[in-house]
Amino acid sequence: MTLPGIDIDVKELIGLRHQVGALEVTSRKRALSLLAGGQLSPFKGRGIDFEEVRRYQAGDDVRHMDWRVTARTGHPHLKLFREERERPVLFLVDFSVSMLFGTKVAFKSVVAAQASALLAWVSMKKGDRVGAVLCSESGHQELRPAGGRGSVLRLIHTMSALHTVARSTGKQGLNSESPLSSALKRIIRITRPGSQIFLVSDFAGLDAQCESAIARLGVHNELVCIMPFDSLEATPPPPGMYKVSDGIRSTWLDTGHDQTVAKYRQQFQERQNKIQTLCLKSGLGFFTLATNQFVPDGVRDGLRQVSARRWYHHAGTYSKMG
Repeated sequence: MTLPGIDIDVKELIGLRHQVGALEVTSRKRALSLLAGGQLSPFKGRGIDFEEVRRYQAGDDVRHMDWRVTARTGHPHLKLFREERERPVLFLVDFSVSMLFGTKVAFKSVVAAQASALLAWVSMKKGDRVGAVLCSESGHQELRPAGGRGSVLRLIHTMSALHTVARSTGKQGLNSESPLSSALKRIIRITRPGSQIFLVSDFAGLDAQCESAIARLGVHNELVCIMPFDSLEATPPPPGMYKVSDGIRSTWLDTGHDQTVAKYRQQFQERQNKIQTLCLKSGLGFFTLATNQFVPDGVRDGLRQVSARRWYHHAGTYSKMG
């Protein structure tokens, strides 16, 4: 029996293929989609086929500037490339024990699976190859990039199976290295330059090794970090005594003290700021996804935020140069 919001519903994830239209990302009459597939994109791509040189337009990536033509004409020009059609799109989905939590609508892990499935359907529709590295304390699963509907179905069924095992085993099999750190090492090995990567995690296991690996992945790939969170993580419950547990140890939380409440809020904010600062510093995409959000809307709005930040970043960079 599948428990809504607690277990991954395979039929629900398959049904998300009907929501792909919700992820259209537009800004200033230009398609700034992170899921460009074979279309021209202002983001990092493999760019194997040179197409033309044209005048620079606001929002263009200044890294593609044609300096020779710019110097010769006195006006900024850009090289355009046609990106490879079958771009690898990889998902690193974290099913660590901290993700097996939720008080509003669904567990963070279930929201992570829904967002990944939706993005995988969009990627498949645009002709990209879908692959993944899935991680939890109970083990890892690696899916090499492949094309077609079968690649998305494979991802969905593998996420469901690993999630079921993770829920039943809890923290069994823990070692000195966090599942996220181990998964990042694995995805670095299989990633080709120019890939699109979606890293979906609450980043509770983020450490110096993880930060270094994320920054490294973002150098030659289009990396977007998606952070599912539950409202109870950001805001403590009303004043009172609450018994809390991590699955092994338990203690009491007194939310009647101002200092306790302030520390509670600070811990979540510091975790979010840590990954967000890393992404901004490294030029990576980042957005949060609440467990009580309608996932297609949350993903669409998140990608719009990423696109807007990229647009202003590129425009600002060119402004400083000019």
